[in-house]
Amino acid sequence: MRLKQKLWFALCCSIAANSSIAQIINIDKTDTSDYLKKAIWNGNLSLGLEVDKQKTTLADASNFFDVSLQQYKELFVFSASNRFTYDGGQSFLNTGYVHLRWRHNYKETLHPETYVQYQWDADRGMIHRLVMGENLRYNFWYHHNWQMAFATGVMYENELWDYRAVDSVKIPLDPVAQRTSAIKSNSYVKWEGKLSPVSDISVIVFYQAPFNDFLRPRVSLAVKFDVDISKHFSLNLAYSGLYDAKPVVPIFNFYYAFSNSLAYKF
Repeated sequence: MRLKQKLWFALCCSIAANSSIAQIINIDKTDTSDYLKKAIWNGNLSLGLEVDKQKTTLADASNFFDVSLQQYKELFVFSASNRFTYDGGQSFLNTGYVHLRWRHNYKETLHPETYVQYQWDADRGMIHRLVMGENLRYNFWYHHNWQMAFATGVMYENELWDYRAVDSVKIPLDPVAQRTSAIKSNSYVKWEGKLSPVSDISVIVFYQAPFNDFLRPRVSLAVKFDVDISKHFSLNLAYSGLYDAKPVVPIFNFYYAFSNSLAYKF
């Protein structure tokens, strides 16, 4: 009980300090075995190369860290990423996120999940993005080989953008950083399955939109393919795409990223 209280306190402190985030939310993998009172830790650390497209195509290095704690009927997930790009000797770009998620009764078919996230993306002009919200999640498993999940809920979003990724003809004469905040709907569908005893694939689609403009959303797709190459190491390939019907500043509506990495599991 003392451990759960400390983790819940840490979650509340993260929300109060406005210190967490992510544009494409990290969604965790779970199992269908019985609840265990003993705490179980899982995690991985990966390093890799990444190629993406905004105004230009860039290649860079990135690292990802994920850890989860299962404590009886509670599941806590912490995820973080940091990415650095040296752009032709002119600028040093910095992108990353921190994410914390809590799922109560996480093995049940229907259960709540609470999350808080923080993100920054210098290349696209995102100074910061803070998100916190609550979902109701529905899980369906088939013979432990694949899982379908659907969740919907409400989130608060606060963003601050500048014009560094905007075409020069679209930049106003006196550019000022643009701040937005809104209550939005947040829904996602996830499918995850095993292609073989040593490989997994997951596909997630997100739909986030303000309630007063529901047909002008942010829609994102995340696809991840993992292959185990040993007990502790795996090769990870990932694609993410984002379509924003109404960007805060006039950047391209569509954004994508490819990545591959070598992960260490512990």
